[in-house]
Amino acid sequence: MNIPQVILDHYNFGSTESIDRISDGLIHATYKITSLEGVYILQKLHAALSDNGIGEDFLAVTKHLERKDMPAPRAVLNRAGEILTKHDGEVWRAQTFVSGKVFARMDSPKRAYEAGKMLASFHLALSDLAHDFKSPLVLHQTRKIAEEFKRVVQKYAQDDLMNAAKEQVAFLISELPKHFLPDDLPLRVTHGDPKLSNILFSESGKALTMIDLDTCNQGTVLTDLGDAFRSWCGGSSDDESVVFNEDVFAAGLEGYKKIALGKVTERELALVPQATAMIILELATRFLKDYFEDNYFGWDEKAYPSRRAHNLARTKGQIALFKSLVSTPILS
Repeated sequence: MNIPQVILDHYNFGSTESIDRISDGLIHATYKITSLEGVYILQKLHAALSDNGIGEDFLAVTKHLERKDMPAPRAVLNRAGEILTKHDGEVWRAQTFVSGKVFARMDSPKRAYEAGKMLASFHLALSDLAHDFKSPLVLHQTRKIAEEFKRVVQKYAQDDLMNAAKEQVAFLISELPKHFLPDDLPLRVTHGDPKLSNILFSESGKALTMIDLDTCNQGTVLTDLGDAFRSWCGGSSDDESVVFNEDVFAAGLEGYKKIALGKVTERELALVPQATAMIILELATRFLKDYFEDNYFGWDEKAYPSRRAHNLARTKGQIALFKSLVSTPILS
């Protein structure tokens, strides 16, 4: 796919030298634009993340990080002074390009330590952001997800689809509520998707910043921490042989505490293992809900015969990750 010229004309990118497609992923189509004036990222946004409120939140977050001298992406407004550019049913957004190395998988406790420090730095940088988040996309509403799952299970109780998923349904309905977080935790600004590929690193291995700021919102930092350790300490979401990496967990938490101790409460830090278990089970529940409803952004057509088959495998993989976590001293 090419960028329509009418979209490029909406921005003051200057004399363009090159346009390279970075990804045409499940969420956004992303392009790197190099001009004499600078280097930019231009994205065609997924419909779920193209709401005006998300655009306003993105602008507020990036402006605040700029005031804190944190080397994060900066929003680039179009010629009309707007964060979003809409044309022919599509929504586009531009930001500055931030250089750094991206890693898809956690490869060492040392990198986990750096990632933990960066997540803490990100949380603290936004701790005094005075902004009323407008995004309709609120992630990790675990209790709501659990209730929605029960309704889906009731709907498909007599369906043939239940035959292959009875064991997983019973397990998740029983286990997920045991790990719900307390309702009275402090509200802070969270990233929403702190997987490793959303952290940029220098050539020497130092964590530089966090990117992909569409999912920032207000919530508990424990959902960020739980989601981080779920992704950092596991493998592929559909890997039933996965082993929870205790060394990565310990190093990542040590890095987080190095920056956040005294600013994030001891109670919050003590709940990190429970939050990790909850987020793993939440994701398994979402995958199993998608199995019944035949829904998800995408699936591996080469490895699985259907979207449902992949989502059931994802469910089993996350349950395996949870059981591996439970077998460690981390949750004791």
